[in-house]
Amino acid sequence: MNKKQYAAMLADINETNKNGGDVSACIAKYREKYTYVYVYNDSIFKILFGNPENERMTVDFLNAVLDLYGSDCIEHITFENPAVPSAFSKEITSDIVMHDRNQDRIVLEVQHVNDGTFTDRLVFYAAKHTVASRGRGNDYNLRNLDIVSLQMFNGFPESSNYRHHVRLKNQDNEEFYKKQTITLVEIPKFLKSGYESDNSMLAQWLRVIDGINKEQPVPVPEGSLFALLHEKAKLCIFTEEFLVSEAMSMSDRNYELYVEKKHARAEGKTDGHADAINVMKAMKLPPEKIAEAKAMLAELANK
Repeated sequence: MNKKQYAAMLADINETNKNGGDVSACIAKYREKYTYVYVYNDSIFKILFGNPENERMTVDFLNAVLDLYGSDCIEHITFENPAVPSAFSKEITSDIVMHDRNQDRIVLEVQHVNDGTFTDRLVFYAAKHTVASRGRGNDYNLRNLDIVSLQMFNGFPESSNYRHHVRLKNQDNEEFYKKQTITLVEIPKFLKSGYESDNSMLAQWLRVIDGINKEQPVPVPEGSLFALLHEKAKLCIFTEEFLVSEAMSMSDRNYELYVEKKHARAEGKTDGHADAINVMKAMKLPPEKIAEAKAMLAELANK
């Protein structure tokens, strides 16, 4: 299912659960309608690619994203924050943090919305992981750090490339620091900009994921890691407990609503706060109710 369909399913499950309805029947109707989940959902993505059971799949995906071949390939990873579905809670982080055999740090995440602060957040994010990658006993012995961000928006609209490796360089394009690389993959650009002739491993992975999200799985070799993703992404595998938990948190949608609210304020729509207060006064509501509304609106304005 696609993002909207997945969100609609969670909303339905959440509403059914709140109203004391038959949640099992609600989920069953979606399992009849859809075969797969939405892969790029934060929690789903982490269960698929952050679970030690799927290490081979994650390693292959990382090698594809980082464009590694031969002796440069990652062979084994250790998850710093492994995804265990039963341990999921509202506080769980959506990023997947790993170490390779050299104890170099690799971070894999999905970014859904560009709210204008994405670059700042990513730089801050990289700084935090740089500190975390410091070797013991030497404050300046930093490990290599690779941050991979799958973007549901185009960060480089003028570029024909959909994958970007970002490093510190000087004015002559000479690398200043080679231990830190941020790799950005623009998913919409790949899917909509005619990369049919691209047969790289990354392109193959992105097509397989897109096929799952569209409920139109692309043919894959039996027993391949692509076939493993087909199996792991089936909706029937995810328990009722997990889906209800997801429905109650609705993490992706909450973030979208936050961004929409932020953009609305930027466009001057907060003038509506004053209008709302005036309407309440005209209705001759009690002063305490008006004061309570003012406090709530002030809190919203400061978020």
